[in-house]
Amino acid sequence: MNYNGFSLLESLFSLSLLSLIILSLLPMMMQIKENLHYQNQRTTAYQLLAEESIFHINNSLSSSYTVIIKNQSYQITYNQEVKQLCATYAKENICYATK
Repeated sequence: MNYNGFSLLESLFSLSLLSLIILSLLPMMMQIKENLHYQNQRTTAYQLLAEESIFHINNSLSSSYTVIIKNQSYQITYNQEVKQLCATYAKENICYATK
């Protein structure tokens, strides 16, 4: 007898091995996606702070406003007394001093 192909047992074994590999990689992929989302939020906050700092170079008023970008709320505040610019988003707070 001459067989040209895989037997049912070989096919099931390779399918189960492939499924095992995919399932073991799934948590890592979810972590990567979560980290990417976190870094995207952080980058957006820094971009908003950069834009706001350019505005406050020529303006000496304290201000506070909220921006919603991609269903995420960012609270941007500038305190003239301590010359500090802050962004608050998703339980994170980024502050830096301005000149």
